Amino acid sequence: MRERGIVTKVDGGAVTVRISGGEGCASCTSGHDCSIVGKELVGDAAAGHAFAAGDAVELLVPDSASAAGALWLLAVPLGLFFAGYAAGAALWPGRGEGPRALLGLGAMALGLLFAAVVARRGRMSRRPTVVPLVS
Repeated sequence: MRERGIVTKVDGGAVTVRISGGEGCASCTSGHDCSIVGKELVGDAAAGHAFAAGDAVELLVPDSASAAGALWLLAVPLGLFFAGYAAGAALWPGRGEGPRALLGLGAMALGLLFAAVVARRGRMSRRPTVVPLVS
């Protein structure tokens, strides 16, 4: 994924970029309700490039980061819900859906918490790469 923007601040290798539009903006129907345009994001300057405030740049976010995020934030908690539900059925047979569902929801909540920690500390916490805008 590529997002276009303007450099607002440079602090060593960290480059702050105000997003002005990305590769899908022309076909998007969000219009003024966009959640990314106008935001400032911090990225790492690409090797061999120096930036200054006002430079037009692109932020590069690998597609694998989106796939990994979907896995951690969707598949893991959902899988834990079903595992918790099944554990509730094994622990309390004949007690109905209530305890099973509560145990499943608790496991799902733990999965979401775990995914948030992994996202902040793991490979998904890496910042995007900032490269010069090529027209």
